[in-house]
Amino acid sequence: MQAAIPDGRAARGTLRSLALLVDRMATLGVSTPGALNDPAVAVAVRDALRQFTSRIRDSAMICKVVEGQFVLGADPVDRGLTRDDPLLGTLLFRCLSLGIGSITVRQGAAPGELLTLASLLSQPRTAGTPVATNETPTSLSALSDHQPSRELLRSWSVQVAPAELMTSRLETPAAGNPAFSEASDESAFSDASERDGLLHQAVTAFARFANAHDDLTASKAADALLEVLDTAEFRGDARVLEGIAVATVTHQHTVSTGPGRLAVERVFRRLQHRSSLDLLASRIPLLPDRTLLLELLSRAGETAVDVLVKQLMNANDAASRRAYFDSVVALDLGGTVLFELVRDSRWYVVRNAVALLGEMGVEQSDSAMLPLLQHEDERIRVAAARALVRLGTAKALHGLHAGVDDPNAEVRRMAAVSYGLAPTAAGGMRPPAARLAMALEKETDEDVALEMLASLGKLGSADAIQRLLRITMAQQSQAGEAPDKPREAWLRIAALEALVKARGNAVMPYVDQLVNDADPEVAQAAFRLRG
Repeated sequence: MQAAIPDGRAARGTLRSLALLVDRMATLGVSTPGALNDPAVAVAVRDALRQFTSRIRDSAMICKVVEGQFVLGADPVDRGLTRDDPLLGTLLFRCLSLGIGSITVRQGAAPGELLTLASLLSQPRTAGTPVATNETPTSLSALSDHQPSRELLRSWSVQVAPAELMTSRLETPAAGNPAFSEASDESAFSDASERDGLLHQAVTAFARFANAHDDLTASKAADALLEVLDTAEFRGDARVLEGIAVATVTHQHTVSTGPGRLAVERVFRRLQHRSSLDLLASRIPLLPDRTLLLELLSRAGETAVDVLVKQLMNANDAASRRAYFDSVVALDLGGTVLFELVRDSRWYVVRNAVALLGEMGVEQSDSAMLPLLQHEDERIRVAAARALVRLGTAKALHGLHAGVDDPNAEVRRMAAVSYGLAPTAAGGMRPPAARLAMALEKETDEDVALEMLASLGKLGSADAIQRLLRITMAQQSQAGEAPDKPREAWLRIAALEALVKARGNAVMPYVDQLVNDADPEVAQAAFRLRG
């Protein structure tokens, strides 16, 4: 996603469009997206939302808050710019007061997601604001209880991480580098030992295992460690299993191919028993950093994926579901398991399986997803449409084109996106613009209409350009032509922006005409584009 931001100026423009949206919402007292039902409030907020949506349509945004300043990709925002620009300065203050460490927005995020992000940023921090822990388990010392880190906001395309979590990710040593002095120092666990005899046994056994310097000693130490694992599994003590698993993975990085390697493999094989995997998977939502545990789970292949998927289906809260979802994606395995779930009778199982296949980029799954666009449950149709856009195969995009007539607005929006993606994702083949243009004429949802206009510009065919021109110049008298029906300013501006992106200087004569348009909003947009 960092590569999607072409230069610092474009990235700063995206950030400033977010700042404008947040400022509008804060000024007008828009506390929830539902407040936009008030027409007086909706006009100003929707205009800012359109600008932010247009920016995100072209590129992603990765913004971090480091040492009191914004960092976009790898480029810090100039402190003077933040100081001299009230919008950016206010947004930075809000991020600092809310404890925000990073904001990541995927390219093509839905307007509803962007509005939810702005709602978060426009609110003052309250006592209930989640704050992440700074603990990252890197050795057996992580067996002590710790609270899960909580993201401030997470949707399919938007992630807001707290500052504490950002610090942990930036400063924690990479997996494989932590020292084992803590694991071999039993005094560090004296309190835990008094609370839990099994924990004391685990610490002692692993200390001997980690300090073994030859194969024979390591094998004997592994025997003792395996006994602890058997007991922990029998008791259902997932915390002890997790600590041993994470510490063993770290130890394997140190041992590599040296003495003790075979003993480490014995421990790994024991941890891959199905019952152990079930217990380890239950710890996934509680871990701020799951890298080492996922490294172990990946050794179990599709068995681990099956375990994680079942945990995902049974999870009762959104944070846990997202943790399992991200973990399955990180393993990048399990196409067979997920293909079977696509035919499940439960809507949420199908939705999650489809979303996973799309996120993992399993291209051969397009054939299984396309029939779901006809499913009676709109939640499944939405998930299938999003996943097909993620896949971006020629078959996926071509099949999704018909979705511009779907009763659900999000399906229609994704179908409109698929028209714009076709030139690159489908090997350069451009679909005809006629169907999209016809759908635009009867479209009632503003967000969908904006996406359709943007895709017409990306298609860039003669038919698409002519359609955009008619919309843009709708209120301009054309010699020898019947006047087109009046268009709302936002629709004409979006069509004009799509034209400029498609043809650049070739459409400047039309832009020049619109500088004197009767609609002041259109005239202002034309003046801005001409500059």
